[in-house]
Amino acid sequence: MYTALATLLLNAALPVIAATASASPASVPAAANDIIGQRLVAEERASWDLAIKRNADAYKALHASDFFTVGGAGIAARAPSEASAMDPNVRFDHCELAGFDVHFVAQDAALVTYHVKANGLDHGKTFQLDSYASSLWMKRNGQWLNVFYQATPTPKQ
Repeated sequence: MYTALATLLLNAALPVIAATASASPASVPAAANDIIGQRLVAEERASWDLAIKRNADAYKALHASDFFTVGGAGIAARAPSEASAMDPNVRFDHCELAGFDVHFVAQDAALVTYHVKANGLDHGKTFQLDSYASSLWMKRNGQWLNVFYQATPTPKQ
């Protein structure tokens, strides 16, 4: 059910992405996309670091007003998603982000994908996270903002 709803929401966002793009990704020089891609990877890494350090103001500044997340618990709008990320009862002991790739879906929209491995304590219980993650970043009013985050647990072997 959550997958179908997430697909529906993402499909609803695609016309907005297409409408806000003034040119196709191919029309942007590769070097410019490389620079933007590196910046977006840095922003994605910063997002995790800011959440782990509970720097709420800087963390929230990376998100668009319509930011939302999709995870195992379902779909969360911006406010509950950000509140969850700032939960003082969650502690990360280790967090590794790797395998970044940036896919430009329009001139002003890029999907950042990567692998997350982390562990720590969540309300006194140990947790291990091993997921593939994706974030949709869009350039709005000259600023790149995170619009959507989704995580999919890796298959258990």
